[in-house]
Amino acid sequence: MTETHDSVSKLDEEDVFRITRQALEQNRVDLYLQPVVSLPQRKIRFYEAFSRIRDEIGGVIVPEQFLPSAEEAGLVPALDNLLLFRCVQLVRDFKKHRADFGIFLNISSHTLHDQDFFPQFIDFMSHNQELADYLIFEFVEQDADDYSPDVRRNLDELASLGFQFSMDKVSSLNLDVPGLAARHFKFVKVDAKILLAGGGPANDAGTLKQLMGRYGVDLVAAKVETEAALGDLLDFDVDYGQGYLFGEPRPGREGARFLG
Repeated sequence: MTETHDSVSKLDEEDVFRITRQALEQNRVDLYLQPVVSLPQRKIRFYEAFSRIRDEIGGVIVPEQFLPSAEEAGLVPALDNLLLFRCVQLVRDFKKHRADFGIFLNISSHTLHDQDFFPQFIDFMSHNQELADYLIFEFVEQDADDYSPDVRRNLDELASLGFQFSMDKVSSLNLDVPGLAARHFKFVKVDAKILLAGGGPANDAGTLKQLMGRYGVDLVAAKVETEAALGDLLDFDVDYGQGYLFGEPRPGREGARFLG
């Protein structure tokens, strides 16, 4: 799927920064959702939330384009905050119709380590504790392995409210599963290619899945693109799948069309 107009793909860094700042000011930051399905049934069980930015003529800019300049300008917490509000609004609407769903919401490294913003984020969630069954906060592996004492305390407080965590962008199958469980991680997302490549007889996807099962951590196969890959993944008893095989990211209500 091509999400960007030709004019958008030719933008330089200064243009992208300008459009990003204006998008925040003019409410042109959109929520997109991609399904996460249970396996082998392929029933939609979760969604992952993504942000997309529209320029003045409707061109769509994806995070890979706008995040570098947004990070440099300190705009990422504002983008995360806006996406959170959109997710909260969506959950409040759809949980009236269906209880068995959830939304993965990525929290960036910049937001995680922002000691002015993140305590406010926790305070907001403390006033929305009823959403703990529906929102799963996601962190990339590098951030999850690099907690400062302040970040650890903040996340412990968030977990004490009932919220669960997911780890994304996992680089290998050599994971400290007991440690992840102790830090309130309920989900781990691993790209299908990494799961299928394995790491040797003592460190393959099946062994990892068995260990995760003992600690109550669910395995999500990410970037599943083909039926052949899915067939191989099912041999490892993977809990959930995500990727274009099951659906591409779509605008909020369109993406969540099966919830209502």
